[in-house]
Amino acid sequence: MRIGIVGPADRAVAWEKHLRPHRTVSEVVIAGKLSEIGDVDACLLMDERSKNLDHLLTAVKAGYHTFLIAPIPNHTKQVEKIYHAAEESNVLVQFSHWPTLAPASKWMAKKIEKPSFLQINRELNYSKFVESDHPFEYYWIDELAFCLRWINGSVHHIDLKTAELSEQHLYALHMLLRFESGATANIFVNVTATNSRHHRLAANNHFILDCDVLEQTVRLGEENKDGHLFFNSKSFDASRAAELAALSFLKSIQLNRETIYNAYHLWELNKTIDKIKKRLTRV
Repeated sequence: MRIGIVGPADRAVAWEKHLRPHRTVSEVVIAGKLSEIGDVDACLLMDERSKNLDHLLTAVKAGYHTFLIAPIPNHTKQVEKIYHAAEESNVLVQFSHWPTLAPASKWMAKKIEKPSFLQINRELNYSKFVESDHPFEYYWIDELAFCLRWINGSVHHIDLKTAELSEQHLYALHMLLRFESGATANIFVNVTATNSRHHRLAANNHFILDCDVLEQTVRLGEENKDGHLFFNSKSFDASRAAELAALSFLKSIQLNRETIYNAYHLWELNKTIDKIKKRLTRV
């Protein structure tokens, strides 16, 4: 395959290193604009600008399998267009939702294909939150996307409660999602903490998984034949997320199977975000 990388040269070179070792890659072309990559089979589009979904749609209509490397976009109508265009063109699209693509998350998803119980606690040091480039909604959307993708079912009820001291600022949020499958996911985000903490707990009838996201460690709990719960721990290298995501994208193209986080997943996420934002204006 001939792969194009569109984006800043320094970042493009880093991603090129992830692609070249793959035996199906014959050539990698780096360009500053989508129109400059020429005849390629697939492209990595590194574009965080407001019009990046327009550029993604152009790539899809041109027949390129495309991996958009950017924060998860929230524009339901445009995402729907991309989804339908990809289906019509038989083109694969992948989005860089790093909580889903992280090595620890991928391992957890293999141990528990569809959790019936998800509990997420994400607390940020307030000073770091104020200094960051991300608004409050970035954090709950990230966790919402993680839950929807892993449980991979329809949400039929949402309970929501927020802590706010003015109409302009949210500081904490509780969100309970009930799925048609019977699964539940509870998300708690707090940006006023003294110390940052980030844990995800998942369970089904066989396993309990406890992930320390900041440390990228997972405790796997299961019962032995005597009915006693015991744990094994596993650590993961978060720095390999980009490399593994690139290889997963190429493998999806090679085997013609859906990507880990595709346009349908993003469309479903955006529709759920729209419902929650309407609720937030009334909370």
